[in-house]
Amino acid sequence: MVDSTNRRRFLAASGITVVGLSGCLGSDDETADEEQTQSDSSDDGSSDDNPDDNNPNQRTIQWGGQGSENATQDCAEDEVGFWKWVLTPGGPEAIEEATLFVTIQPTDPDAEPVTLEVEGFTPGGPRGVFQFNVFLQGGGTVQSAFVEFSGGGANPRLTISEGECREDDDPVDVTVITDPETDVNDSTATLNAELLPFEEEFDEVDVFFDYRVAGSTEWIRVPGDPESLSDDGGEFSAEIPVEPNTDYEFRAVAVAPDETEFTGEIRTFTKEDEPDVTKPTVVTGPATDVNESTATLNGELTDPGSFDVADIEVFFEYRVIGDEDWIPTDAQTLEELGPFSAEIDVEQGVEYEYRAVAEANDTRATGETLTFRKEVPDEELPEVATEPATDVNESTATLNGQLITLGDFDDVDVFFQYRIVGAEEWLMTSAQTLTEPGPFSDEISDLLTGVEYEFRAIATANDVVVAGPIQRFTKEPKKKERRKKKKLEKKKHAYERKKREYEKYKKKYEKDQIDKDTLEKKKRAYKDAKRKYEKYRKKYRKYKRKEIAYKHKKGEYEKYEKKYEKNRIDEKTYEKKKGAYKDKKRAYKDTKKNLGCNE
Repeated sequence: MVDSTNRRRFLAASGITVVGLSGCLGSDDETADEEQTQSDSSDDGSSDDNPDDNNPNQRTIQWGGQGSENATQDCAEDEVGFWKWVLTPGGPEAIEEATLFVTIQPTDPDAEPVTLEVEGFTPGGPRGVFQFNVFLQGGGTVQSAFVEFSGGGANPRLTISEGECREDDDPVDVTVITDPETDVNDSTATLNAELLPFEEEFDEVDVFFDYRVAGSTEWIRVPGDPESLSDDGGEFSAEIPVEPNTDYEFRAVAVAPDETEFTGEIRTFTKEDEPDVTKPTVVTGPATDVNESTATLNGELTDPGSFDVADIEVFFEYRVIGDEDWIPTDAQTLEELGPFSAEIDVEQGVEYEYRAVAEANDTRATGETLTFRKEVPDEELPEVATEPATDVNESTATLNGQLITLGDFDDVDVFFQYRIVGAEEWLMTSAQTLTEPGPFSDEISDLLTGVEYEFRAIATANDVVVAGPIQRFTKEPKKKERRKKKKLEKKKHAYERKKREYEKYKKKYEKDQIDKDTLEKKKRAYKDAKRKYEKYRKKYRKYKRKEIAYKHKKGEYEKYEKKYEKNRIDEKTYEKKKGAYKDKKRAYKDTKKNLGCNE
């Protein structure tokens, strides 16, 4: 595996074939085999478009010298040679996959030629050209190249479109930290990690974990699809099965779109042999009070096992049947053995499964898994429509709906659910009671600027809940917010302008049209503009993240405040949500102040 500080390139050694940008070093025999493959191709060095015997869809063409003016990059020792290759389809049929094999004579005349294997990608979409980015420390001269691919038209073409020497001071900087394991219980353990924010050409990476029994050579990837995290970074975790009295190793892994891999440090832990303890006993009871939007889950702690009752936390796990992940309710501590319950949100016509859980220290016990279904009643249902939002101004927006029919009911309560697109929880407006069909609306406030919202109209009658289709709208920035964004764009334009000027003067310098001092002056101006833009961009993005988190916590707190007023949650839960909201508000205001944009 390649060290993460050199993910974009290999420092090739003499006589060794470099295989892949994230592969391993091959042998001299492999080099000879690849060189033989090239020598067996067509004599004119332009094309050998013959399918592979084992794979009739596999095609191979050799580089015929197109773009040879970019073939030589005579770089200094502390620079990296860069060649941008493109493979055009040569017809309407798209290229499906492609791998470039390129042999380069390093700038050092005493070094042996190096062969690189580079996977291609499509920067302009799936039907466009394939691009290959080739890097070599110190640069050199391309001697030969060929590409293996499938798909494409009748006249594919391989070209070196660009080439330059780059400063070797900007490696890919993606950092993933392997955090200590948690929740090591009788059969599972939770692995934890954090992806730090990064700024690269790509804006997201896939993250997952590798683990193995200590002493094993093969890593086991945690099952399931990798989680994708944006360049804002974030925490992630996964649960693995463990056996008693066994040592384990694990590491966090992040993979970029070009399949460059970054790994965190390797951590170890031991699943100790189970002590002589007796688990608590917990029983899952039937669900009750399954009404228009909620259901009550019931359970009973019948035996504390080897623990004091006060040391045992009880709760429920539930999910829609067919989902992979369980959703836990808030944990409770009982004063004595006996029943406990929790209320959850449910949807019409959906079947759920749930189980009671008891935990003490690292010991976990579960009750039987039961199911229930929120049935759709036999009555004729009300019909409700969601209309577009209106009056979206600096601080509010008006949500609109239409009660089309009352169904078999004399009156119907209507309201709206709304949220930021991508958020999990809905926020709700106050209910209105209608006795006949007609329009209704409600005004919402505290909207985030430049953020897209979705909302839907809801009609309820007795245990019946009907939702209209989802509509969306975007809260446009206020004047001060527009100034912040305009300032960011201004810095970006200044940086891009200085960059273009520097590149322009760099070409003039290569043609001996200007002296080095003039070039260095342009370079310093470009670097300074880039630094100012990136510094302000980081501050602005941090401010937006804090703003979204604050608004989300505020909405969540207001939702729990209504539940508290109706005696549906206890004071401890309410105060916890209130404290979380205040923390987010304080962090948002501090970030806003640091950005220099007090309102």
